[in-house]
Amino acid sequence: MPFELSKAALSILATKLYKALTGALALNRFPAFCAVLIGGSTVLQVPLRVLFARATRLAQSRGWSVTAKKHDITSKFLAALAAAWLSLNLLNGDEKRRSRERQLTRKDGTHSADLTEEQRVIIDRPSLAANLGIKRVELAGRTLDLTLFAVIRAIDIIVGESWARHRSNRIKAQKWTPVENSISKFTDAGIFALSASIVMWAWFYQPDRLPRAYNRWIGEAAQVDSRLIEVLRQAHYREFVYGKETGQAHILKSMCRDYGWPEVWGDPAKTVPVPCEIVHMGTGSSCEWHAAVRFCRAFKFALATYLPLNLALKARSPSAKALQRAFKDAMRSSAFLGAFVSIFYYSICLSRTRLGPKMFPKTITPQMVDGGLCVGAGCAMCGWSILIEAERRRQEIAFFVAPRAAATLLPRRYDEKYQWRETLAFALSAAIVLTCAQEKPERVRGVFGRVLRQVLH
Repeated sequence: MPFELSKAALSILATKLYKALTGALALNRFPAFCAVLIGGSTVLQVPLRVLFARATRLAQSRGWSVTAKKHDITSKFLAALAAAWLSLNLLNGDEKRRSRERQLTRKDGTHSADLTEEQRVIIDRPSLAANLGIKRVELAGRTLDLTLFAVIRAIDIIVGESWARHRSNRIKAQKWTPVENSISKFTDAGIFALSASIVMWAWFYQPDRLPRAYNRWIGEAAQVDSRLIEVLRQAHYREFVYGKETGQAHILKSMCRDYGWPEVWGDPAKTVPVPCEIVHMGTGSSCEWHAAVRFCRAFKFALATYLPLNLALKARSPSAKALQRAFKDAMRSSAFLGAFVSIFYYSICLSRTRLGPKMFPKTITPQMVDGGLCVGAGCAMCGWSILIEAERRRQEIAFFVAPRAAATLLPRRYDEKYQWRETLAFALSAAIVLTCAQEKPERVRGVFGRVLRQVLH
C-alpha cells in the first residue's frame, strides 16, 4: 500500500510539473512575451534595413540627401514597435483567464454583484440572457501594470534626453543656475514623493485600487489600529461628523475602552475634535514623542527585512568591507522607512493641533482637517524621507513606486473594445525604450537599464 501511494504521489507530482513547464512555455505567458518582444525587435530589423537601404539608394539617385543613421534608428524603432504590439496581444490572448474576468451587466448598468445565481447560469444561454436584459462584457486591463511601467520608462527617457540637451546648452552659454542644478539633483526624490503621496492617499480612501500585497505591507509598516483608519475614512465621506450624532461613535468608544481613555473622547457629538492622543495609540499626549516611537518601530520592522537581504546579496563575495557595506545599506534603508512613517504621523499631528488651528483658526474646521486635510498633509510630506537614501537607490525606488501610483488613477479593468489604446501606449513606449537601449544605452537608467544592455548587446 505505501508503494502504491508513493506511485500515486509521484504521478500527481509529474502531472503538476508537466503542466507548470508546458504552461510557462505557452504563447500567452510571460516567457514567450519576452522572447517575442526582444527577439522580434532584433529579427525584424533585417528586412526593414533592406527596405530602407533600397529606399536610400532610390533617394540618392534622385539627388535627395538621406543619412543611413536615421534609417538605422527608424528600422530599430519600427521593429520594436511591431514586436511590442504583437507580444502584448499574445500576453492578453489567454481565453481561459479572460473568461474568468467577464463582467456581467444589465442593460441598465447593473453589475454582476447585483445578479442572482440563477441569472449567472442563464448568462451562458444567449437567448434567455437577452430576455432578462443581461449582457456579458469582456474585460481587459490585466497587463496595465506592465504598460504603465513601459510608459513611465519611456517618459523618463524623453524628459531625461531633453533635459540633458538643455543642460549642455546652458553650460556652454555659462547660464547654468543653482536652481537648475537642484532640479537635476532632486527630480527622482520629487517623483517618489509625488508617487508615495498618491499611493498613501489611495491606501486610506480607495484601498481597492491597490493590490492586496501593497495594502497588507503598508498596514504592517504603519502599525495602526484599523478602527482609527475606519473613522478617518468615515470623516472623509461625511459619515463621521463633528457636532452630530451619526451612529458611528461606537468605533472610537471601543478604542477608548481598550486603551483606558474616557469614552467621551470617541464621541464626535460631544468632543470636537477627537484628541490627538487617540491618534498616538497609547504613546502619550506628546506628538513629538509619538513621532519618535513611530520611527523606532518602523526602523525595527524594516531592519528585519533589509539586513538579511543585504547580507544575502553580499554573501556572493564575502569580505569585511562587504559586510560593513551591507550593514550600512540596511541601516540607511531602515532609517528611510522609519522616517517615512514618522513624518507621515507627525504631519497629521501638525495639521490637527500644532499648526493647522493656529494658522487657519476661522477658515479650516476640525471636520475639514480630519476629513482629509490631515491625511493629505501626511501624504504630501512622508515621501521626502527618500532623501535619506543614496541617490542610486532613490532612482530605483522612484521607478518602482511610480507605476503603482499611476495605476491608482486608472480603472483596473475596462471594456475590451478599448484594449487597442493600452496596446498602442505599450508599443510606442517599449519601442522608445528598446531603441534608446541600442542607440544610447546610458539613457535607460537603473538596474533595468543594465539588464537590458546585457540582453541587447
